[in-house]
Amino acid sequence: MKRLWGFFSSISLTVALAAIVCIVTAYGSIVTVKNQNLFSMLDQTVLVNGLVLAAKSRPGLVAWVFALIFFVFLFAINTFVCTVDRIYSIVRLKRPVSALFPHIVHVGFMLALLGHLAGSVWGFKSSGNVVFEHEKTPVPNREGLYVALDSLEVKADPEGRLESLKTGVTLFEGGKEVKKSVIMINSPVIYKGIAFYHVDQGKSPNGLVLDVDGTELSVRFFARALLDRGEELALAGIYPDFSLDSAGNPISLSNEFRNPRIEVTLGNGERAFLDVRAPGSSVRLGKRTVTLKDYMMGDYVVLNINKDPGIWLVIAGSAVLVIGMALLLFFRGQRAELVRTAREDTA
Repeated sequence: MKRLWGFFSSISLTVALAAIVCIVTAYGSIVTVKNQNLFSMLDQTVLVNGLVLAAKSRPGLVAWVFALIFFVFLFAINTFVCTVDRIYSIVRLKRPVSALFPHIVHVGFMLALLGHLAGSVWGFKSSGNVVFEHEKTPVPNREGLYVALDSLEVKADPEGRLESLKTGVTLFEGGKEVKKSVIMINSPVIYKGIAFYHVDQGKSPNGLVLDVDGTELSVRFFARALLDRGEELALAGIYPDFSLDSAGNPISLSNEFRNPRIEVTLGNGERAFLDVRAPGSSVRLGKRTVTLKDYMMGDYVVLNINKDPGIWLVIAGSAVLVIGMALLLFFRGQRAELVRTAREDTA
């Protein structure tokens, strides 16, 4: 055990590992530039999950990443052992507190590294989540959690550049509202370690404007509207490439919008299939005539939803590292004397 401890406390090992990490990183940067599509995909996933998938299809291109992880792991052990050794020696020999300053930097580095490890193993990244206005959308990798778009406010300058962004969202968990907040530029909404980032926005049909025997109705998809005499009209399933099977049941022959129809039903069970390719189409529903007048348009946003359980360790480690560097630069050796002299001159 002493020999192993002595091996990892070696300064020569520190130098060797630092050199190897630099070489592997330099090689990896060349591979990354030549294979941008693969590594862009990796950048959008949790590191461990993405590496496992990439290793199955392109092992040669990601081998350097595994090597880098291995040598950084050894470097972290080396840093930990050296830090423990030096702190023990400083305390035992009762050296000045300033002797601890370099090891504060080491502690910051190790905390940040642990944070990155936690995020790479237990976090997740999910891009391209489309959330429609006032519709609950399930949050990936978190059963029972939903997000809904409440409002969207986008301001751009005369040249079309984004000036401000406010995306109001509501989170639901277990059927109950748990958080209502606003996503802004570089300011995601965070709930239980899950961050919601605004990526894009637009408008999309979210319902139909119908004429039912002279009465105009605005009905959202998969919703109901009340007719006269207490009768209900509902928009049910959407069939992009509508057809009927041998039993007379509605089916879609493909996912392409070649012959899009929507099922319109009455509370008494009667149903018909309205052509939604363009306004003006009609269908008989029982004794009523239903005509498509227009489309209801609603906002939608595209969200990236990420969870990084180690982010607070990364932040804490970075703060400790900065504090350690400041102590080293201004409060140790000759620089500390300069700071003291400056204080005396100011006084």
